[in-house]
Amino acid sequence: MLTKKFWITSVMLSVLIFLTIESAILPSLSYNTSEHVYYGYVPPTTDVAGGETDYPREVDELIRGTVISYTVPSGVAILDVVGLEDNTYIEIWDIYSNVILYSEVINKLEKKFFYISAGSFFKMVASQRVAAMLAGGAWVFEPEGSVGGTSTFYPSVTGGFRGREFIFVASPGTHPYAYSKDRIGYNFYLFALEEADWSLSDSIERWSAGGHLKQRDSHTTILQSRKHRFEYNNGAGNDVVYRLITTSDVMVSCSALGDFVAVPAVTGGYVGKVFYAPVSVTLEEEGRSAAFIIIPLEDGKVTVYNEALDVIAERTFTSSDVENRNYWYHNLGIGRFKLIVQSTGNVCFMVGQTEGIVDINNLGDDITFVGAKPNQEIRFYAPTMAVIFAPEDLTISIDGGAPILMKKDEFRLLESGCHSIISNKHVIVEILAGGSSWDDWGSYLIEPLDVDISFEVPEGFLEKKQEYTTYIVIAAVVIIIVAAVFMLRRRSRKAARI
Repeated sequence: MLTKKFWITSVMLSVLIFLTIESAILPSLSYNTSEHVYYGYVPPTTDVAGGETDYPREVDELIRGTVISYTVPSGVAILDVVGLEDNTYIEIWDIYSNVILYSEVINKLEKKFFYISAGSFFKMVASQRVAAMLAGGAWVFEPEGSVGGTSTFYPSVTGGFRGREFIFVASPGTHPYAYSKDRIGYNFYLFALEEADWSLSDSIERWSAGGHLKQRDSHTTILQSRKHRFEYNNGAGNDVVYRLITTSDVMVSCSALGDFVAVPAVTGGYVGKVFYAPVSVTLEEEGRSAAFIIIPLEDGKVTVYNEALDVIAERTFTSSDVENRNYWYHNLGIGRFKLIVQSTGNVCFMVGQTEGIVDINNLGDDITFVGAKPNQEIRFYAPTMAVIFAPEDLTISIDGGAPILMKKDEFRLLESGCHSIISNKHVIVEILAGGSSWDDWGSYLIEPLDVDISFEVPEGFLEKKQEYTTYIVIAAVVIIIVAAVFMLRRRSRKAARI
């Protein structure tokens, strides 16, 4: 079996040639504010759905109620793109070779998929905002006996990962074996930031569901997604594309095994003081543990709660911690966790699971993205490596170093470890966590709009629910005691008169 060290070495060698070139060759598309630009890199992935001679690379999808089967070529990942508006024009470019790979028009609620070769650095330019998920690996679509899937947050229609409308292709996030309740990973994880009514339907509106959630409550469902063998998917819906409408702000995610996720702040972007994320390790196997990483940008106290706001862990960061780029890595063990983070200073927050060895550098395997506004510092931990993408000409400082000029569409590689970057323009970073092998990974791509949008912390979000039952019992006991004392005194007075 190929080791993690082999994969990391392969990645670094495969891109070393890029670093010897003064600047990447740039695509001919001109930048303008009306474009929506998404970047990505495909790690040295194993083939989708296996690839052995007796294990064909066949996958199935339920499209408009009909099962569509096809064979995935060797050496590629799959990029799913869902339209949020009609007549959305997209182009997908290899940004190193300056070659256009695909151009398509996508309508609202329509999904098209594209094969992207392993090792590719690419960008997608869309005339209107889209929802795009990149995924790959032999086990990501869960053939029989695997523990695949991937974890990610679903982007909202209006930008960022918080909102009241979401149109998305369901990420593969469930466990096989008839979805046993003790091991299942839900690919629809709805979390209410405020009290909300919600309505979910497939893209053809043949199936729908809905309900009501109190603040900080959640609802989980298994939705149809691409699968290696269709008979193993008992998820809801007649299509793999869904639309969610809510009356108040929510966040929506997929929580599966073997993941690593940079968590968007409740207030928008990837730097903040309040965060929420689910993380689930439901397979009791040696080397697996849920974990989180918190990296401070300011000194202050950080408290990690569960959804009931019971304290799980606390830590105080000093100005020295900030200066030295110290971070807090904490293992949670086996279980399902709904984490809420509250900090007095700005931090960055990441969650994931170890694979093979309970160690920070064995998180994953997965990819995830972060982004920063102009002149905003952002910090992150890269278990394997990271790729910095420049959406426009910019000047950037990496890990406190001297400013570096990057041209539009240029990329730079970072080795594993904790990093800090600040740029005078928007910057997008893909973070890679290799785990033990690149066999089940994926994430939604992000654009500058996902970083720019901002929100307020919902009123009451960090207020613990009062235990009124306890107070009622105490009050009742007090009333009974007072009544008993009153009756005894009354009887004593009557006895004295006699």
